[in-house]
Amino acid sequence: MRIPRSRDLARGAAWLLLLGLVGCKTLQVSRLDEAERFRRAVRDRAAALKIDPAVPLSMGRCVEIALANSLDQRVKELHLSLQDEQVRLAMTGWYPKASMTYTDTRRSNKALSSFGGLSVEMEDQHLRTFDVQAAIPALDWGSTYYAYASAKDRRLQESLLLDRSKQTLARDVRIAYSRLASFQRQERLVAVGVLAARELLRVSQSLEREGLGTRAETAAVEAGLAQAAYQWTAIRRGVEQARLALAHLLSLPPGVAFTIDVKLPPPRPLPPAAEIAKLEQSALDARPELYVQDRERRIAASAVREQFAQFFPKVDGLLSYNWSSLSTLVNPGFFRFGYAVTDSLLDQGKLWYRYQLNRKVEKVEEERALLLSLGILYEVDFRVLDLYTAYDTVVTRDAVVKSQQEALKQMVSLYLQGLETGTNTVRTLAEMYWARLQLDQVQTDYQAGWYALDTAALPEEPRPPSAAEGPKAPTPLPGLEPAPALDTLKRVLDAVPPADLRQFPELEGLLNAAGGGEKKP
Repeated sequence: MRIPRSRDLARGAAWLLLLGLVGCKTLQVSRLDEAERFRRAVRDRAAALKIDPAVPLSMGRCVEIALANSLDQRVKELHLSLQDEQVRLAMTGWYPKASMTYTDTRRSNKALSSFGGLSVEMEDQHLRTFDVQAAIPALDWGSTYYAYASAKDRRLQESLLLDRSKQTLARDVRIAYSRLASFQRQERLVAVGVLAARELLRVSQSLEREGLGTRAETAAVEAGLAQAAYQWTAIRRGVEQARLALAHLLSLPPGVAFTIDVKLPPPRPLPPAAEIAKLEQSALDARPELYVQDRERRIAASAVREQFAQFFPKVDGLLSYNWSSLSTLVNPGFFRFGYAVTDSLLDQGKLWYRYQLNRKVEKVEEERALLLSLGILYEVDFRVLDLYTAYDTVVTRDAVVKSQQEALKQMVSLYLQGLETGTNTVRTLAEMYWARLQLDQVQTDYQAGWYALDTAALPEEPRPPSAAEGPKAPTPLPGLEPAPALDTLKRVLDAVPPADLRQFPELEGLLNAAGGGEKKP
């Protein structure tokens, strides 16, 4: 037998030390490296989407991007995968358990015992033993089964919550998309209002110089222009905030350029009163939160049964192999098999109180299910009420716009007859555009209300717009009927870009009807 030299022992000790150092090394996280990793990951995800700023993104496309690119959804999906391991972990209660032990011991002296004046060595100074033991669960009164069932229910809960988060993400994207489109439409409307206010100020200052107006009238116009400029600035900031909100939901870097379709979609009809009960029932049948609560009740019930099983003794089958180097043994290696019955007998009453505790938890979850159902029922009702409120506001604002259009017609007619000044005419024009801006805002609220109601009720089929179904929400009004043009309106038109002019048929109609100018493209 070769005796190891000191050099070999030193080399082996060095390898063991190196292995220990490598195996015990923890992950070093650098904030600078993590910041760079974040920027690179977000940049790569955005590049993979191949977003073309020249092609407006539809609302459906934005929803697809959000669901595929959302970092929050990715984290939740990874968290769901943890539940798979929890299920497998619960299943191990059915698997056999085995352990192995090898010992190599040396006594400092001989194990001597005295018998009748004689010294007898009971065991060797150098003793080696080897044991392999296995226990196979035979009867645990369903304790493992209930733990396994609870783990499966937990996994299903996480899956349902993931589905619900996707539904709410799609809702948030649709609402954010609608808000951004609304702000962009309103920005164009307010820009025309500012131009009209500037022209109003120019006319008012001219009348004041000619002695046909007062300084008070001019000051009032200046205040109106300042108010219009403030509102324009606020809406421009609103566009930026709405764009950031949508980019955040899409998990895009703040600097990624994209465009959307700013046109207001066709309005959906109000749900009839008879259909509200169907929406409530749809929510009670389809909302994932209720299914999650149902599983919570199952988990609580399984916990009661699992705790009840702890009152009964457990039975395990045993199998082991033992070997010893003891020289006095005739049969140093042997197998041992049988069974074991174990029970806690007395644990200071903890088993009983845990059982009572789980029974009360089961009762709490039973009542919580009713509370959650009631909350969802009222959520649907409040969404419907918000929708009806938005619809009423749309109708009211629509009537205001019609009145402002009619007032502008009459003001143009009086101006051509010399009975009215251009100042009042341009003021009426500005008021009409403020009314249109407010109409666009409430139409967007009505549109967002439908998205919120859809997510709250989860109807089986989406409700497409239908001309034959129920009352319809008012649509943006067409342009005014032909009317004579005004010189001041021509100047406003000259300052409006042709692309924006297409959004305002009233101005173009007033100009072209008098034949005083060529129709802009």
